[in-house]
Amino acid sequence: MDKRKLTQQTLKRMMDLGADKASIRLSASDTQEFNVVYRELNLLRSISTQSMGLSVIKDQKSASVNVNQLDDQTINGAIDELFQSIETADADPAYDISPHQPPSVFEKGTLKPDVDLVCDRLVEYARQCKKDYPSVQFDATMSHHKQHVLFANSNGVDLEENLGYYDFMSMFSAKDGNKMSSFNFTTFSAADLDKPVMDMNFTGELIRQITEQTSTRPIAENFTGDVIFMPFGFMEFLFEIVGNHIGNGVMMKTSRFPDHLGQKILDDKLTLRIMPCSPEMCSESRITTDGYIAEDATIIDHGILRHYLLNLFAANKTGKQRTVGSGNGFVIDPGTTPWRDMIASVKRGILCPRVSQGSPNPNGDFSAVLKNSYYIEDGRIAYPISETMMSGNVIEMFNQMIDLSAETINTGWMKAPFIKIEDLFISKK
Repeated sequence: MDKRKLTQQTLKRMMDLGADKASIRLSASDTQEFNVVYRELNLLRSISTQSMGLSVIKDQKSASVNVNQLDDQTINGAIDELFQSIETADADPAYDISPHQPPSVFEKGTLKPDVDLVCDRLVEYARQCKKDYPSVQFDATMSHHKQHVLFANSNGVDLEENLGYYDFMSMFSAKDGNKMSSFNFTTFSAADLDKPVMDMNFTGELIRQITEQTSTRPIAENFTGDVIFMPFGFMEFLFEIVGNHIGNGVMMKTSRFPDHLGQKILDDKLTLRIMPCSPEMCSESRITTDGYIAEDATIIDHGILRHYLLNLFAANKTGKQRTVGSGNGFVIDPGTTPWRDMIASVKRGILCPRVSQGSPNPNGDFSAVLKNSYYIEDGRIAYPISETMMSGNVIEMFNQMIDLSAETINTGWMKAPFIKIEDLFISKK
């Protein structure tokens, strides 16, 4: 099947039927997946998927539909459904499609998997876990994803992308007699498998920690102190800032920073970028969902807001300029302090790999359960904790940053250091 020809023919048919504007996103992916279950390599499966997203605008009304079959009957039926839906849709002048851009083809990552190396890395991981951490129970999955995307619209936009990368995920817990730890996990994408999995993204450290967490205890008393977040835990809070205060829908409703471009909104130690063009952001597309070529940009520069993350509709709706879209490939600039030295500087506090929480309220107030975490006293890790909560305000957190580590974790969709925050309230659950 000539997917490019199919895309152009489908676009022409929508315009011939009376659309004022139309766009198509066609995506096809192939995944090869290998699993370690009950500590043994035992499964290989291949998965192929395809989908086509169709959108039309007519009389300032918009309708969209997705199909998973690309035969003529299915596509024609979807187009008929579009034009039926648009008759009853509400008009909004904010609906639009991306303007003409130079036709472009992007390629990133490893498009052809090294199946032998995938198996070797998984077997190597399983053997090392069994040898170095015999008390740990674990499952693991490693996949190779190849994705082909075509985006076209009636303004002449014609974008194509081929993207390939490896995914790894492992969940693990430890058992010591009758005592069990809670589980923890690691997950990341990588353009290559040049290094053992255990050496990537603190995987070995997280597994070592789980072996200590079969015996935990609650903190002796409530206190206000420092929290050192490992990147997985910290980025969860950052995504709350991005999602709830400087991006898309919330800009029309509840943002705390509705007109703050060029103003300092967070701690000057924080610089946040989006870097979809970087090879390190191996799973991030160069084609945005609203039909633009994705670009690198600095969103927060030493605490100063430089860009809102608005897609085309949200920009039109709010009257703001669309500059970099909704964004992907988040990168926080690191500091210079080794993460273990950050622990040595804590009088009383917590080392937090991850949290469990609901969404903060519109004001940013939150309460979270500390998971797989440690109590720190006088610069030393004292013991793993249980039944412990943390509360505060997300925006205040990002104005109470003390330090950022030199080390980072790169998941393929975000890259971030350890971050030390002061004056968070820690309490018994």
